[in-house]
Amino acid sequence: MRVAVSIVVLACLAAAPAARASDHAWSLVVPPGSGAFEDAWRADRWPMGVQPVAGPSEVLWMVGARSLWVTSGGTRWEVAGRIPGPARTGSRAVVHAGRLYVVAGQVGDTFSCSLWSTIDGRRWERGPDAPWAGRRDPALVTFGGWLWLFGGAAGVPLADAWRSRDGHVWQQVTARSPWGAGSHAVVVEFAGALWAFGGSAWTAREADLWTSVDGEHWERVLEAAPWGPRVYAGVVAFDERLWILGGVHPDGTRLHDVWCSGDGRAWERTEAAAPWSPRAGNRAVVHRGALWLFGGKGEEEDGRSGYASDVWRLDRRR
Repeated sequence: MRVAVSIVVLACLAAAPAARASDHAWSLVVPPGSGAFEDAWRADRWPMGVQPVAGPSEVLWMVGARSLWVTSGGTRWEVAGRIPGPARTGSRAVVHAGRLYVVAGQVGDTFSCSLWSTIDGRRWERGPDAPWAGRRDPALVTFGGWLWLFGGAAGVPLADAWRSRDGHVWQQVTARSPWGAGSHAVVVEFAGALWAFGGSAWTAREADLWTSVDGEHWERVLEAAPWGPRVYAGVVAFDERLWILGGVHPDGTRLHDVWCSGDGRAWERTEAAAPWSPRAGNRAVVHRGALWLFGGKGEEEDGRSGYASDVWRLDRRR
């Protein structure tokens, strides 16, 4: 039995793509134990479990269920304002045309189609309720002068796509994106196109990748990407490459591998394992010329919550 197991392990290792030496380097910005969730945040902590959004003039926002934080250096945070209305989980935010937009979310058992926007975090403007069905966890991205919204969930997964110039008037682009409702794709802008990473829901087992130059007509670039099926990975465009970081395998294993691609078609693993611990739900964003990775859910920290409370930064080696 031991011989058989050894043969299987060796075969798997031989089949796995070899990692190359990375031309980027990770550094620990904030050590473990330095974060706090929204309801327990204080000034000497960074806000955990919320969404980082890069703003203009090297400003970085953190968007929570009811609060908005701001930083310039990434280590010292302050409350910039309160998001109007009831606390919403699963809302999504993006900076579009110089404004921070916060859309959708869930309030109790109700799914929201509301939209708020701000320039400074203090003065908010409410747009009309959107014509798309209320939902949580949609993909939200700015591209080609449009604000784009894809899918999400409202008790059941959704696969529609909408766009708006200003968040007031919306156009439905398609009722069903080609990757399907069960995939719950993560969508980012890269190299003048939209890229949708499929297989991001627990019900999905694919690792497909799609691209589009207009948001309506999509090409499946990869049916089974080499990084394999994973949920809640960090996905970001940085340094003229697409990146996917960590996540959790459908079998529940937390991951800490890092993959990147210059064209979305050929992918390479940049190192055997990142220096940060295995985690899912990490939040990745580009800020001040570097890739930042915030927290995530692992299995190591305090043995109770399992949430990572550190912050890491990836820079190109000099």
